[in-house]
Amino acid sequence: MGDPIHQHLAIAGAAYRRFADRVRDVDPARPTRLAGWSVGDLTEHVAWAAAMESAAIGVASGSPANEVSGHGIDAAVAAFERIVDRPVGADVSVTVPAGTVPAPFAAALFAFEAALHASDLEHAVGGDPSLRPEEVEACAVVMGPMLDLLGTQIPGDDVTIDLIGIGDGIRLVADRRNRTWRRDIPDATAADTTIAGRAEDLVLFLCGRTDASSVRVDGDRDLADRFKNYFPGP
Repeated sequence: MGDPIHQHLAIAGAAYRRFADRVRDVDPARPTRLAGWSVGDLTEHVAWAAAMESAAIGVASGSPANEVSGHGIDAAVAAFERIVDRPVGADVSVTVPAGTVPAPFAAALFAFEAALHASDLEHAVGGDPSLRPEEVEACAVVMGPMLDLLGTQIPGDDVTIDLIGIGDGIRLVADRRNRTWRRDIPDATAADTTIAGRAEDLVLFLCGRTDASSVRVDGDRDLADRFKNYFPGP
């Protein structure tokens, strides 16, 4: 199917399949770039995610819920592959642990998760951790809303951070008085810090896979260096 939902589900399915095929001969004790996570930890998480997501899409398409716990990576990825072509309308909602979201966003979120963890595995085994162009596009769809969910710590002052190079750009405004972050689109007004680069570089930076040396920083560099303090995870 050619609609965005099924395009993103297909991207997720392909990335999960790459992960499952790649991880078979890897020592589970091998460390990854995720602090404290081995390849075994990453594999367990990916198996859970693929199984949970396949169950969520199954329910959204009118099928009974699947049991999520106890899936190995091969069974979980096979379950996800079976739902890639399920009919799911754009007006349907999908329930995931973080809440209930529209199906188009859920599908892009699943592609983001699968692509990022396939990249994590490639990095761990010395392969090519680059995201594919269609994966970067899916990541760009979800990064703004993802940052809304992740924002926690606030700097000591009201600050504005612009992220340039992903979608229409993302402006993050810290409100010290209300202890919140607000998301907007950059405009002609200057930001305290501008972080710019290729969309893939920004995705990896925003997800904590690389540091500020991988992007271009203008303005207060400390805000860029401390970005994951303000937006921890995923």
